Amino acid sequence: MLRTPSQTIGPFFHEALRWAGGERVRFAEPGEAITLTGRLLDGAGETLADSLIETWQLSPSGKIPAAGSGETHPHGLGRVETDKNGVYRIETLMPGSSGSGPPFIDVMVFARGLLKPLRTRVYLADEARVRADPLLKPLAGSPRIGTLIAKRDGSVFHWDIRLQGVGETVFFAT
Repeated sequence: MLRTPSQTIGPFFHEALRWAGGERVRFAEPGEAITLTGRLLDGAGETLADSLIETWQLSPSGKIPAAGSGETHPHGLGRVETDKNGVYRIETLMPGSSGSGPPFIDVMVFARGLLKPLRTRVYLADEARVRADPLLKPLAGSPRIGTLIAKRDGSVFHWDIRLQGVGETVFFAT
């Protein structure tokens, strides 16, 4: 019997799950071009190469993206491996907000030693607006909310993901 990715430890992401063009998220509508970049870090603060970052987001108008007709992967979905320095880079459009919530991108992390992916999200707004998100109510008053907020520099958002230890990114139960 062949093993599935969730039954093996890897590393194998760089070779087995590569997705041509996955670093460029597509939509059927225009919007503000942004880049999300950062590093994937282990508990000791060392970068992790050969890992996979997968993203999903709302369209710029705040709707669930329409499926891309005849394209290689669905609109709103991105997938990129980390490079030898643990760096990832996703080119996308600023997601619209659902209701009054802040804009965010859902993220799944696949890395060596993980039998199942870790789920989190990155917020592309200031901390006051992020703290108002009802999903984060259990973290009210906690400095850990800061682990979910990307730092903006023009059109580039920088967000490191730390798997454990001091400054561990908040991950969500699935």
